[in-house]
Amino acid sequence: MRRGVLSAAAMAAVAVFLLAGAHPKPGTPLWPGSHFTIEQRDQAIRRGLDFLYYQIARDPEAFAHWGHDLLFAFGNIAATSSDPALQRRAREMGHERALEWNRLHPSLPPDYDESVVGDLVSGLDSVERLAAPSPTLRRQLEAAAPRFSAVDYLWFDPKVEGPPAGIPELCAKCSRQNDRGAIQCTRCGAKLTIRSRYDIYQDALITSYTGDRARIMLGAHYRDVLKWLPALRPYPPPGSNEHEYYAGIYAITHVVYTYNEYSQYRISQSCFPQEFDHLRAHLRQAAADQDPETMGEFLDSLRAFGLDFNDRLIRTGIEYLLASQNRDGSWGEQAGVSTYSRYHPTWTAIDGLRNYRWEQVLPCPGL
Repeated sequence: MRRGVLSAAAMAAVAVFLLAGAHPKPGTPLWPGSHFTIEQRDQAIRRGLDFLYYQIARDPEAFAHWGHDLLFAFGNIAATSSDPALQRRAREMGHERALEWNRLHPSLPPDYDESVVGDLVSGLDSVERLAAPSPTLRRQLEAAAPRFSAVDYLWFDPKVEGPPAGIPELCAKCSRQNDRGAIQCTRCGAKLTIRSRYDIYQDALITSYTGDRARIMLGAHYRDVLKWLPALRPYPPPGSNEHEYYAGIYAITHVVYTYNEYSQYRISQSCFPQEFDHLRAHLRQAAADQDPETMGEFLDSLRAFGLDFNDRLIRTGIEYLLASQNRDGSWGEQAGVSTYSRYHPTWTAIDGLRNYRWEQVLPCPGL
């Protein structure tokens, strides 16, 4: 299922804008004939970043639950943007929130499990990169992380198998996490929904990458997870099973993110040709579905593969995002959705719009 779509009113507004055209404000067009200027694009990014900080990250309840992810967003924007002003603003926001995260998480709680360890390792890595180290928590996490296995963290051991089928979602009725292979909840008897292998793989990429980056292994090394990518091909097309299609897209974008250190490096199209072709073939689907969240992931992934503003697909995606920003600076639905569905589409849209300071082209992994 898509992680966020626009309301019907917003869909209509975007359609009217794109079909009827718009009168651009004074400034430098993004490209000849663009509806938008560079100045408008930069302002949209700043408004999105302000939304993330003031409306989400500074909300105590939201930050208590999603602080580790928000810190990663601020830190990554600061580390990879080519705009010095955007770098500075994201770093200042991130550093201030990193100090608050350290106050909230001075040590490992006594009732921790593998999920708590994983979130804290992610947060610890971000606060260290935002110049707010937490040496006590690091020592505790280094001791606690090996107490859990690869299966605990990832649902499978990538040294012996690829991402498996048969992993159930949390029970929709009682929230119990049932064991692999269960189709009926052992607590309440409700029928269980089975997770996509693409979802399992995406989570495993993120978790193993996070552990390697933080130098605290979370069950397995990233290279052991990445090697299973060929087993996920070919990817589900749109139109048959919507959840499987989007799960496949997110698995691909997170291969890109984790392999190129979240947009620090470019990747040759020859390294992941099936993944590049699949993204390029289906970018317009995100616009058709009025899905700014996924559009952001399409754009920064394809740009990591070398596409730029000269490419018609990239222009389509950029103009769609600029036309669909909400008045409060966010993207996506504004009411009746989770905190994650408020901030994550905004983060991905910012990343789809902003310019990067790519360092080099990475060698291929040799899968």
